[in-house]
Amino acid sequence: MNEGRAEKLRIYADFNSSMEDERGAWCWLLRHDGKLLDDVAASLGLRDGLAVTLYYADAADEFEVDAVLGHIATPGWTTMWMALPDWNTHRRLR
Repeated sequence: MNEGRAEKLRIYADFNSSMEDERGAWCWLLRHDGKLLDDVAASLGLRDGLAVTLYYADAADEFEVDAVLGHIATPGWTTMWMALPDWNTHRRLR
């Protein structure tokens, strides 16, 4: 039972695709239901600071971590969504 709390959005992350700033390494290659997060952000109602769950899965490994979303929008570029994982919340799923 969810007791009135909405579940966090679960987003696939390629943790090898990241860029660092003073807060940590932001993952930028993100997917939701197989689509790039940048392409479905509006329909999902994303906003800066939204708490999400990032996950990774391949044949040998599967894990998830809590994260917070942020985006950059530079004139002449499209908006790019990124997520800052909190590695203290790492959970191995298999």
